[in-house]
Amino acid sequence: MRMSLTAVFSSHRARARDARVWLLCLLAAGCAPISDLTPPWVPQAAPPDRISGLTYAAIDELGALHGPCAYLADLHARALTLTEAELSAVLDGCKTQIMAAEAEEAERLRVAEEQAIAEMMAREWQAVEQAREQEWREAEQRRQEAELLRAQLAAAEEKEQQRRAALLERIGQAAVQRELAGVQDKPIAHNLGQPLKTTLKTFLACVELAYPNQGYQVTRSGRTLTVVMREAELPRGDLAIESRFVENPEYWRMTYLRVADIEARTDADRFVLSQNLTAESCPQEGGLF
Repeated sequence: MRMSLTAVFSSHRARARDARVWLLCLLAAGCAPISDLTPPWVPQAAPPDRISGLTYAAIDELGALHGPCAYLADLHARALTLTEAELSAVLDGCKTQIMAAEAEEAERLRVAEEQAIAEMMAREWQAVEQAREQEWREAEQRRQEAELLRAQLAAAEEKEQQRRAALLERIGQAAVQRELAGVQDKPIAHNLGQPLKTTLKTFLACVELAYPNQGYQVTRSGRTLTVVMREAELPRGDLAIESRFVENPEYWRMTYLRVADIEARTDADRFVLSQNLTAESCPQEGGLF
């Protein structure tokens, strides 16, 4: 009985040793088929169609079809088997490879996603920067245009002020100012009770500037003032311009105006003719009046 047990133990040890050698052999390149090495009494198992839920084609796409996974794929394709213990060991190795490949793929996808997000944010930020730069350029252009316009308006206003100052100086130096030195300067009116801003001497001076003459004939009779410009340089020749005013407490009312042989007989006609006489020499919103 003792001899029998010893023989049995020796037989089991020999089988385990043979199994280890056989497993090393099956993992090595060029090893003989398992069915040729495994004793017929050891239970066999075929490689599964899927490992960790993946087909062998999917494992290959994942990049894990090498080592144990490649070995199992070859056995599966050739319809060969392994012992259950051997199959379990090879499956564990293949699953480890698959997990590593999935982790690598997940990391690659994560890096790719982060890179895509970073690139998208960079593009969006660039677009924002470009929009801000465009807005700044447009604002700067508007500022420059406004500054140029202000400069032009200031230059035009200064020029207008210079023109007015020069005109006022010419009006003040007109000969009629000396001729009427003793006459009180008041606004003139074409209609009774409706005085204008233009004064008597300013009006007559503007007429003189427009049509230089050869002297004045000034007559004062009571409240009536008659002013004749002799030989004024009119378009039709050197002819007289005669005007007559009646003094009121606050203004001088024009009652007569004759230019050469043209006589303005109504207040409205005298108003229009007064404008025509002064529009060129004293332009003030279309005329002195």
